[in-house]
Amino acid sequence: MESSGACGRVFRGTVFSGRGEGSFYVSIYARNIRKALGFTPYPGTLNVRIDEGLVGEYVSCLGKLEPVRIEPPRIPGARLGGVMAYRASLMGVESWIVRPDITFYRDDVAEFLAQVYLRKRLGLSDGDVVEFTLVA
Repeated sequence: MESSGACGRVFRGTVFSGRGEGSFYVSIYARNIRKALGFTPYPGTLNVRIDEGLVGEYVSCLGKLEPVRIEPPRIPGARLGGVMAYRASLMGVESWIVRPDITFYRDDVAEFLAQVYLRKRLGLSDGDVVEFTLVA
């Protein structure tokens, strides 16, 4: 595997469908995402389950990077948390890995956010294997 990225590592994982909530959350966080990351996000995330043997290194690498914090929107009665975002390159497409403070995913899942619909741009379906790097 070719070495590159902020941690000198190309990570690999498998695309899968989540619970279908990404578009809802990206939509309500869109203004704060735009403010923090400088772009209007596509309303949804791409879920990637990281190869089992790479999860520890992935988590360690994230710990060495300085994330951008996305503050939660203020919605009366809603319990929303912040989101940590890490710059990434997914198959050559500029993107961000988002890690919400409140989530049901474990460390083996990377949720990608971008300006474009990543599945369409990269021609991806569930079960496809993708590679990505973290960018400092």
